[in-house]
Amino acid sequence: MYSPEEAAALEKRNYRSIREMIRLSYTVGFNLMRPRRWDVALRIWTVVLSVSSLLSLYGHWQMFRHYVEDMPRIVETVSTALQVLTSVFKMWYFLFAHRRIYELLRQARCHELLQRCELFATIADLPVAQVLRRRVAAIMQRYWGSTRRQLLIYLYSVIALTSNYFINSFARNLYRYLTQPPGSFDIVLPLPALYPGWADKGLAFPYYHIQMYIESCALYICGMCAVSFDGVFIVVCLHGVGLMESLGEMIAGATSPLVPPERRVEYLRGCIYQYQRVASFAEEINDCFRHLTLSQFLLSLFGWGLALFQMSVGLGTSSGITMIRMTMYLTASGYQIVVYCYNGQRFATASEQIAGAFYGCEWYAECREFRQLIRMMLTRTGRSFRLDVSWFLAMSLPTLMSMVRTSGQYFLLLQNVSEKSG
Repeated sequence: MYSPEEAAALEKRNYRSIREMIRLSYTVGFNLMRPRRWDVALRIWTVVLSVSSLLSLYGHWQMFRHYVEDMPRIVETVSTALQVLTSVFKMWYFLFAHRRIYELLRQARCHELLQRCELFATIADLPVAQVLRRRVAAIMQRYWGSTRRQLLIYLYSVIALTSNYFINSFARNLYRYLTQPPGSFDIVLPLPALYPGWADKGLAFPYYHIQMYIESCALYICGMCAVSFDGVFIVVCLHGVGLMESLGEMIAGATSPLVPPERRVEYLRGCIYQYQRVASFAEEINDCFRHLTLSQFLLSLFGWGLALFQMSVGLGTSSGITMIRMTMYLTASGYQIVVYCYNGQRFATASEQIAGAFYGCEWYAECREFRQLIRMMLTRTGRSFRLDVSWFLAMSLPTLMSMVRTSGQYFLLLQNVSEKSG
């Protein structure tokens, strides 16, 4: 479909659309571009970050034990600990499935499936070729624009949340250091954690600095690993939706007056070959993300209820910091699952429209071979593609709504437990 010059320009333009995600991925140890010699050093950095973050779970456990009767503190401690665990799982999956993820992203960035499509070579001498090229290019450009908007919204919401945790911790420690005598105050860490053996050390070196390093690593991967991993999903998922919609345009042109009747069977065969590639790409996306997203969905299921409970506590105590933090948490965490469910719904809907495109063309006026091919494809496309959350759920809007309802039930349960214990 593209000349070498057009393909190079397209790849460069698509890189600009996702450059923030690619640069952030380097900071958590992943090279999503062409493999380099120094990728080994990045993998070492991934291991260092993940091990440092796992060490923070000790501080969370001690926080849980020490404040076991303080429901608001327990809720925040448990939710952040689960977020750390989920981020570490993502990092290790990234580490072992790096080549697979890189190939998916490369195919999307280069529009490889469109470049390999035989249909454009088959109809290169027909007037319909230029019309089809323009339509397909417009569809793909629209979905890449949607990809960039989703990535930027996600990135800004995550940066706002992680900055709130870190800056609040740093500013409070600095204020207490300047206004209170040494040893007379408790330090505040970026994430709720407690290290009993160093509790009386205050800001002394190296105790405070080690704690800040461990908790900052955990906070950083909670945010940036989410943007990197979920960002790849956004890119490949919306690219898949664009491929399906483009395929629908190709199929609709099979009986166009611009295609001579004697060449329509050949045209339709080109569409079928492209359908096979799109089907393989859709299956690869599903296999790559289906199991690991289960931990993210379960975390969000509990996390939204925990965040709502924290917001209610903040309202009751007039704590502005808690309210702002939990609002940003709900924005970032909620948007994370919305990205999966909304795009998963678009993925399934675009897939269902392929069968309609085959049936919608004027096949009844064509030759016997053409009608047989249509009949075969209607049978094959009866089962649409979809993105799954392990073996349990589909990434869809009904799944999102059921999660919202369940999270509200957890919120009410926590509120009842807090009122009884109080």
